[in-house]
Amino acid sequence: MMNEVNITIRTEAATDRYASVILAGRLDARNAQTVKETLKQLIDGGTTHLVVDLAQVPFIDSAGLAALVSALKATRRVGGNISLSGVQPQARTVFSLTMLDQVFTIHPTVEAALDSLMADS
Repeated sequence: MMNEVNITIRTEAATDRYASVILAGRLDARNAQTVKETLKQLIDGGTTHLVVDLAQVPFIDSAGLAALVSALKATRRVGGNISLSGVQPQARTVFSLTMLDQVFTIHPTVEAALDSLMADS
């Protein structure tokens, strides 16, 4: 049996310091490291403000949360931030139960999240 990653990651740069990362598929232990490394590469490359679009992520587990928290810490170390958009019901429940909805700013759309990040910096 193949160990499928089952997630696609698409990055769209808004400016040199701002980018959105669109995830599609389950964000779980099988692919959280891939997501974490992708976000780290963006941050290491100078992107300080990220929007992670979860509109196509029906499921997230603790490993997925850890990848997002790791990226959040990395952006904050360089004076940036991460916002989330399009959080689906299962993920919203997980963020609420873990109180990470108090840590991450969650917006309905990528555009709203980018606008907010740009206004705050």
